[in-house]
Amino acid sequence: MDTNQAKQIIHDNRKCEGNSFIYYLHEKSAFDAEGFWALYDSIVALVECEALKTTELTRQIAEVYQLMLKYFMFHFDPADGYVIEGFPKEYIGYIERMEYALMAYYSGNMRLVIEDDFELQR
Repeated sequence: MDTNQAKQIIHDNRKCEGNSFIYYLHEKSAFDAEGFWALYDSIVALVECEALKTTELTRQIAEVYQLMLKYFMFHFDPADGYVIEGFPKEYIGYIERMEYALMAYYSGNMRLVIEDDFELQR
């Protein structure tokens, strides 16, 4: 994935646009695994691109992660009524993958996102 495409995916998720992962969580109340992996891959694609890590891009990534966690919490809140269709049983694995993508992005350390190190595989 090239960096422009990666930044666009992050932007679309932050704005809840297109067919982004956050769009599906928010508008369709559905877990879109393909959208999740596109978002994950977009963050990983920027890990070693120090020149592109602007304050704005970093803020967008953090906000997208916060939105993801918020929708997951809503799903588990019995008082909320929000239910994510197709919510994965291995949701902790998805959170872990996104956590490590963020840590890799912030530190510039690709070793944090070695595919074989994760229990959750594509």
